[in-house]
Amino acid sequence: MPAFSQGLDTVFAVHKLFREKRASGQGLQSIRDSSAVKALYAERVGRPRTAQEARQDALASTAFTIAGTLKASDYSTENEAAIIRRYNNGESIPPAIRRKLKRKHFHRTTSDVLNP
Repeated sequence: MPAFSQGLDTVFAVHKLFREKRASGQGLQSIRDSSAVKALYAERVGRPRTAQEARQDALASTAFTIAGTLKASDYSTENEAAIIRRYNNGESIPPAIRRKLKRKHFHRTTSDVLNP
């Protein structure tokens, strides 16, 4: 079992990593909305979209949505809670998560204190 303060720091770092990755995944999912807005703007300018442009936009937005959904599901709150629960029970952090933990995840910033 890790030392008490080390354990709290590790739990905080895992939480910060998961929060960061979830936000990134949600950002990828929202690209679909922004491309739809751009397409609407292009139509208003006076140049109608061609069928090929519409297919390309649909394909790109679908790819970003799928990537964002997969990333968000990998870093879900349920997965985070399970990893932290196992860590508190004495098991180690999974190697894939441990490799992603960087020094920045262990540092507390003002926004971390204000928005836990």
